[in-house]
Amino acid sequence: MPESEAPEFGRLVERLEEIVRRLEAEDLDLDEALKLFEEGVERLRDARQRLARAEATVKKVLRVEDLDR
Repeated sequence: MPESEAPEFGRLVERLEEIVRRLEAEDLDLDEALKLFEEGVERLRDARQRLARAEATVKKVLRVEDLDR
């Protein structure tokens, strides 16, 4: 993951944690809970895609290093 994505990824994770805290609150009405859930699912998908790209980059770098040996 490029350095430029790292802070954004961190904010993404922070927002996911905030969504979980809000969903666990007992005073949340159903409509708000559904909105938060939908947002959380979208952000989770985004995070998974970013992690998959980062993993692919790491694997590529490791393959190149293995070829150099």
